[in-house]
Amino acid sequence: SSTFHPLAGGRVLSLALNLPGPAALLPCRNMGATCTKLEPPAGDPMALYNKTAYAALHEGVAVEVADLKSEAGQQRLHAALAQTDVLLTSFRPSALAKLKLDRASLQQRHPSLSQVAIIGAPGARAEEPGHDLTYLAESGLVTGTDLPPTLYADMGGALLASEAVLQAALHARSSPGAGGLYLEVALNAAADWLALPRTWGLTRPEGTVGGAHAGYRVYPCADGRVA
Repeated sequence: SSTFHPLAGGRVLSLALNLPGPAALLPCRNMGATCTKLEPPAGDPMALYNKTAYAALHEGVAVEVADLKSEAGQQRLHAALAQTDVLLTSFRPSALAKLKLDRASLQQRHPSLSQVAIIGAPGARAEEPGHDLTYLAESGLVTGTDLPPTLYADMGGALLASEAVLQAALHARSSPGAGGLYLEVALNAAADWLALPRTWGLTRPEGTVGGAHAGYRVYPCADGRVA
């Protein structure tokens, strides 16, 4: 219900740009978390190519600016982390290491801090560049030359990331003093999850809800509409 806020009192700091990270903050805010985002001096690219989406994603988020490559920016970051429960990132592991935001560095400086790291793919593939479209294609969800109607991997990954934030918060409450968690969320795993009905055959052309059953198809109507 609207009065149930399991993240009430929780503080989330995000460094994640573009879509998955900011979209993950939406359900976190709805669950009662206080959300802050540090952006680089150039800002989030989304603010340039879609101001409507940027505004919707950042409503209720305290957006601040910090150059994490500078000493002043690092000081600003770590001052914020000292007051943070969960850090949300979307960097490749090598970039996290350069910023001293890898797991070992954060544990040493902020032992109670949990981190949710959004990556493209797990393991060695975490360094590979990728996009929503490439993860969907890998999962068998791009079946023609038309672009998918929405960014399934990014939005699915955002939901998994918000779930991970909730998991980290529940861990902190149930095991005080145990130290923070490190949780990875892979966008290709989100695509694989969304693709399961197709993997199982349910939505393939020969599947019951893929068109094989006459009651589960889209038909043209005489007035040009569809039913």
